[in-house]
Amino acid sequence: MMYTQLLQVIAVSCLFTLALVLVLSSGYRRLALWFQRYLPPRYLKPYGVRRRAPAAVIESAPPAAVKSEAHEPS
Repeated sequence: MMYTQLLQVIAVSCLFTLALVLVLSSGYRRLALWFQRYLPPRYLKPYGVRRRAPAAVIESAPPAAVKSEAHEPS
């Protein structure tokens, strides 16, 4: 095998590998979208933990100005 033929084989194998990776990643995305669309949430794994402060705690805290006026003696 000549050196130029070896380079051609390497180039063709690289192109086929790249095409295979693109096809597989597209198929993976389609499969993931299908699972998200048709499976109920209990079958899907959560990614990370979402932490939010409860809305009741934020709304029930009075502003600082109201606190200072409420504690002043009359």
